[in-house]
Amino acid sequence: MRRNRILPSVALAGVLVLSGCQADSTTAVQAEYEAAQPFVNSDTPAKHVGLLNSEDVRFEAERGLMDLSRQYFPPSDVTFRTHTFLDFDELDATDGSRGLLGTLRDDNPNGLNPNNNESFDTGNGVVQGAIILVDVYEVDWYRADSLAGISLSLVVNDSVTQNGESHKIGDEQLRSYIEVTSNKLVTYMRERFNEVSSRIPILVAAYELNSGDAASNGGYVMEGWYPQGSTGGKFTAVKETTLTVPSSAFTEQAGQLAQEFNTFKDDVRSVLADNTFVTGTCRMLNGEPSRLDLTITTHGKMLSEVMAAAQKVESSFGTFTDTDVEYHVTIINNDQPYAMGRRMARSTTLEFVSAA
Repeated sequence: MRRNRILPSVALAGVLVLSGCQADSTTAVQAEYEAAQPFVNSDTPAKHVGLLNSEDVRFEAERGLMDLSRQYFPPSDVTFRTHTFLDFDELDATDGSRGLLGTLRDDNPNGLNPNNNESFDTGNGVVQGAIILVDVYEVDWYRADSLAGISLSLVVNDSVTQNGESHKIGDEQLRSYIEVTSNKLVTYMRERFNEVSSRIPILVAAYELNSGDAASNGGYVMEGWYPQGSTGGKFTAVKETTLTVPSSAFTEQAGQLAQEFNTFKDDVRSVLADNTFVTGTCRMLNGEPSRLDLTITTHGKMLSEVMAAAQKVESSFGTFTDTDVEYHVTIINNDQPYAMGRRMARSTTLEFVSAA
């Protein structure tokens, strides 16, 4: 696939603007979603924390769901709330509760995990009582005060364990489970909640946890689209993962971006060589980088030194030439944020704001 890149003459010019300034008028900058106001807090985040220990995974699951939703619910057209319908009580399955995350049984007919006595063929061995679904995320899209659509994320295990033996779930078996579970969940929501009628389109995406690769937490593998009036979803494969930066996987899968990262890192470290670390994550979507998050961490630096590093970040950011990628950078000194910057996709402008 052809990638959009900054021309060399443009890449030489770093741009520093305050947060909120206008981006390039000549490029179609990718917008961010805005929260519906007044924002209504949900009790579900406490459930997410209990189910997923990794803060990175929790952020990736929600952020990735929003990214996948863009083609169905454009940021310019909607605002968002979260878990308007699937609150803590709807999901909770601890201590035998009748929640969606529980097992299917007589007293929990809506449980989305297989019955404890049901055999599940992983493709690499048959197990009983498989716990496949770990969590569900919900983002609700509003146009003015009216519900315009819903996006749901099914966080699923990539393997199940029985008698101390781990069984990897095959692609075909996981796809079948995701399709059946998505249909059941969409039907449940349309029957359970008056506001979620058949006129409300729903996107269901599946985030597969990665139990065996330290360089990646996992990523989205499928999405199902339920348009208005539909009784079934149209499913397509998604290849999404988040890579540690730097890592061998990042170098192998995002070669040019990895080279540019090394150049950028060396530029920053030329100002603050000691006790300065440049790390981050790279989101890959269908084999191409889509978002790079960088953190520059320093220790024991004077304000003047951190200012110099921030200016080097600004002047060196043109090193990154791929404008199909969204970039975020944070500078932290002695565990305190000093500055944050971002360059949206389709833009050549680095928006950068300092706390000093």
